[in-house]
Amino acid sequence: MSGLLRSAGPALVLAGLALLPFHNKAFTIDDTLFLQQAQHVLVDPWHPTAFDVVWTEHPYPTRMSEIMVSGPVMAYLLVPTVMAGGAEWVAHLTQFLLLVVAICSTAQLGRRLGLDERTACVSALLLVGSPAVLAMAATAMPDIAAMTFAILGLERLAAWRDTRRWPAAVMGAASLALAILARSHALLLLPLFAAFIVKQAHSWSDWRRVPVRVWAPLLAAPVLAVLGALALRDPHVSPVSTAQATFRYSDWSFVGRNLIAFCSHWTLVLPVTIPWLILRWRAILKGPAIYLMTAGVAWMLAQDAPAARVWPVAIAAALGARVLADIIVDGARRRDSIQLALGLTLLAAIPVAFYQHLPSKYLLVSAPAAALLIARALALRAAPIAAPLTAGVVTIGLVLAVLIMRADAAFADLGRRAADEFIKPHTAAGRSVWFAGHWGFQWYAEQAGARCLTIRGPRPQTGDLIVSSQMSLGGIVEAFGPRRYVASFTEDRPGGRIMTRGGGAGFYSNDWGFLPWTYGDDLLDRYTLWQLGSAVPSR
Repeated sequence: MSGLLRSAGPALVLAGLALLPFHNKAFTIDDTLFLQQAQHVLVDPWHPTAFDVVWTEHPYPTRMSEIMVSGPVMAYLLVPTVMAGGAEWVAHLTQFLLLVVAICSTAQLGRRLGLDERTACVSALLLVGSPAVLAMAATAMPDIAAMTFAILGLERLAAWRDTRRWPAAVMGAASLALAILARSHALLLLPLFAAFIVKQAHSWSDWRRVPVRVWAPLLAAPVLAVLGALALRDPHVSPVSTAQATFRYSDWSFVGRNLIAFCSHWTLVLPVTIPWLILRWRAILKGPAIYLMTAGVAWMLAQDAPAARVWPVAIAAALGARVLADIIVDGARRRDSIQLALGLTLLAAIPVAFYQHLPSKYLLVSAPAAALLIARALALRAAPIAAPLTAGVVTIGLVLAVLIMRADAAFADLGRRAADEFIKPHTAAGRSVWFAGHWGFQWYAEQAGARCLTIRGPRPQTGDLIVSSQMSLGGIVEAFGPRRYVASFTEDRPGGRIMTRGGGAGFYSNDWGFLPWTYGDDLLDRYTLWQLGSAVPSR
């Protein structure tokens, strides 16, 4: 235990210090969906998605189970939050505790893979220094949970391989099943994790020599996940509703942009490309491949993006693709089974390219493997520069993570403020208030007693109040009028932006842009209070 604390301790302290200032950060983007499921669990504990919701592009009530492609794990993890009245700090504490488990599991798995205490410590620091990891730990979404259960399951899988003790196998299978039930694409990890069971993954004879019973946890995990999903499904829709929701939002037309995003994430928000490039720059930059890939990606992006944003993203994506290929090829060439297994794990999210977007949060299931991979490479090949390179990568990652969290906090707080200023006083006075907008604002609006506008009704009456958001998908307000302007507030001061089409930033969705953060002065959001049915023309 003391060895584990020495390996994980610095990373735990760093994570706590980075996240503490955001303990009261407002709920954001998709947080609302998982909080609503947690609310429903208190009413119907066995069916977290068995209710109707109005969400984003659907301006009418839709079954939660028909739009939710993730499993039910986060609904249960957020129950303490909704029982505490929706207290943000409870949700953030839950995420921090999950991150603690992930950090410790990463360090422990490093030791099982043969890393010394110092290198295991570096792997934990690199995990915390991943901007995508820290930024998602400041939300109420299930990506940290999926990452945590995945790395805990893999660590227990390695323990089962080494000790053949059944408690390790049972915990490994259960953890991997929970990872799948947190983010369904974690299922794609299982065939990749098979490489960790075999001592020499590059040797076909070693694969054949593995006793059948050793595969038990990997075989049991998907079975447990399927049984869990069936047991907790919405009984009023098809048993395959999650798969139907996935296919509903999937198409071949998304693949190109999503693969560019996938590769650029390993450069911009997960610490793989830059340190690997520094370690093996001759191999990466030698030959025409990297330059042809950069030009090809730039040509694809130039169709709908300004040149100023095309080349940085093209370079990031091409370097990311080249580094991923080099990691796997180099591991196979040198018959380095651990590098090969870790490298293959980085590819887990590639099949998600068919989905409507591929933000960096979907790569978190592979983030611990990335941290272990780079820590090991630093220890094996770069002793003189390992310490300064680690310090540089972690420091830059922490700075970017804080910038992302600050920008997200500024945006999300506007929804909380709108509910406090424009909704609560009026609902407390007994007036009917409606809202037009989603994301985190929807959670606060509903908690304050407002009802969501829909095109199918119920409809507001003359004299009712409406609060609309300009940036949080509140355009449906234009379908209701005439209405009289009452009040508004606007936030457009220069600062960080993480969701801006004009600036090319889309941390939560690459459909908005490929950059995780940008500085700009475009509109952050505008909230307006209207009164419906006045003879005064709407503004």
